[in-house]
Amino acid sequence: MGQVRHGSATTTYAVRAAIQRSQASLAALSQELGINGVTWLSAAGQDPCNFNTKKEITSLADLDGLKLYTFPTAGRFLSQFGVVPVSIPYEDAEVAVQTGELDGMAWSGITEDYTVGWADVTDYFLTNNISGAWIGSFFVNQQVWADLPEHLKAIVMAGIEAGHTYRNQWYWGGEARLRAQGDKLQLRSIPQEEWVAVEEAAKAFWTEIAAESELNTKIVQTFRNYNDVISKAGPPYTFG
Repeated sequence: MGQVRHGSATTTYAVRAAIQRSQASLAALSQELGINGVTWLSAAGQDPCNFNTKKEITSLADLDGLKLYTFPTAGRFLSQFGVVPVSIPYEDAEVAVQTGELDGMAWSGITEDYTVGWADVTDYFLTNNISGAWIGSFFVNQQVWADLPEHLKAIVMAGIEAGHTYRNQWYWGGEARLRAQGDKLQLRSIPQEEWVAVEEAAKAFWTEIAAESELNTKIVQTFRNYNDVISKAGPPYTFG
């Protein structure tokens, strides 16, 4: 469900995601999803989803046949461009690149690549992103949360909000600094006039996802409504 949410978001990355999580429509929808005794507390934008690979990528044709560690929704979407999604434990991805089982990852931004060691086993970072920002949520046991005194709930929420701020600064400070000054990954880009094919394919993909359930329809429509507002608002919201 979280994957469905974040994939429909566009850039400008964490700033937009922070706005999204504060809007009444998304908050109300999240509260509505109290399923199986679980309560949603809060969410925040995190890093984008880019490619880091052994092979140089400068065109869509270069994606064909790439074996990439990625999350299921992205794998389903990218397969139409010839990507071969590989599902393995997170901690095995680095070794899988070294052994040739993987050609790289489509999982995170450049900050995580450097932090967890993926930049040590891959050579290139594609600046084109397939997700503007992950939206990471906090969930708790519904009954335990209901039983918690209000002053302790306030402390938990304060810690969560502080964590949102920290992650936004950590991720996005790293995205800028490591792209500009990092010495492990060479930056590459697919020209925008070619990448637009991916953006158009995404519109059809999310229409397909939305049709799968009433819940999916509500989630995807929430992001479409938000993106429509941003598009009509124009700069600076449409920068990036």
